Amino acid sequence: MAFLNNLGKKISDAAGTATEKAKDFAETTKLNSAISSEEKQINQYFIEIGKMIFEQDKDNPDSPMADLIGKIVNSYETIDVLKRKIEEIKLDNN
Repeated sequence: MAFLNNLGKKISDAAGTATEKAKDFAETTKLNSAISSEEKQINQYFIEIGKMIFEQDKDNPDSPMADLIGKIVNSYETIDVLKRKIEEIKLDNN
């Protein structure tokens, strides 16, 4: 009988441990999701700051961001050229 009691206790302990681990896993998953959400929000704030700095400094050649601003301006110009090419293709196909 002692054997069955010990076996029952071991099974009960294992089930309790598994339940606790499942709860911990669920809580950890929820916390990691919250962290990810906050990190996405921070990245959005960085984007907003960058846009504000770009708008403030885009005409200032002495800006400490002048090199990066120049790269952004060049990318905008490239996008404009590419969009014009798309429009030309659309017009040629009509």
